[in-house]
Amino acid sequence: MSITKRFENWALGYSGCDGGEIGSPSNPSTWVCGIEWGGGHTPEALAAHMEEDVSRAPRGYTDWTENLAYIFNWQVMKLLSVINGGSVSDYKNFAETVKPFVAGSPDYFKMNLYPIGFKDTSFARWHDNFSHITGFHGKADYLRWCSTCRFPEIRKWAKSAAPELILCLGKTYIQDFRSAFHNNNGSFFHEIIDNRDLFWCVNDQGSIVAVIPFMVNRNGLVKNVSIQKFGERISQLLTSQSCAGV
Repeated sequence: MSITKRFENWALGYSGCDGGEIGSPSNPSTWVCGIEWGGGHTPEALAAHMEEDVSRAPRGYTDWTENLAYIFNWQVMKLLSVINGGSVSDYKNFAETVKPFVAGSPDYFKMNLYPIGFKDTSFARWHDNFSHITGFHGKADYLRWCSTCRFPEIRKWAKSAAPELILCLGKTYIQDFRSAFHNNNGSFFHEIIDNRDLFWCVNDQGSIVAVIPFMVNRNGLVKNVSIQKFGERISQLLTSQSCAGV
């Protein structure tokens, strides 16, 4: 296995990110981190993405309506609306007025653990041409490399920007989120809210790292009443952390 330099440079930068305001310790943002882009890259699209300049965090969406165009985004809007002090039912107004992840808007940044987009997480989605483009024999090799090489880079982003909150969507990837945002030996608190799991910790920079169920499948965090309860609890954690830091 010989990783192509072009892929390595791309994957160690801000690839897989939709962007927004990454924030700083003096003006921290809320980060939302998914697993990977949905929809799926074709080999041609992947090769085109790898030509992009990812040395800096992307500025974000050009229009706030992107936050209502996809089910993943509007579910996230519901949760962020509650954390912001509103309710699930306010999510459309929240998306329009606050404009999370939109270029020029403050306070929110959107990213993914992995840079390549797949229709789902099945290893069978790995296209033969991806091997030629990246240098990996298969998706398992790609995932291992990301864990070893990309996650430490993400950890540097989080250390430098010190976000107030890092929302991680997909509880089966908790070990990946731990590597990217906490540390390999760090532990999470575990709570059950409305029969759904919430894992959370405070990392070395004082960021709350909250790992929640994915928000677009029937076994995940999809019910509005559950989203409301999760948002309220995460808001409580933010308030407690803010008081502890005074």
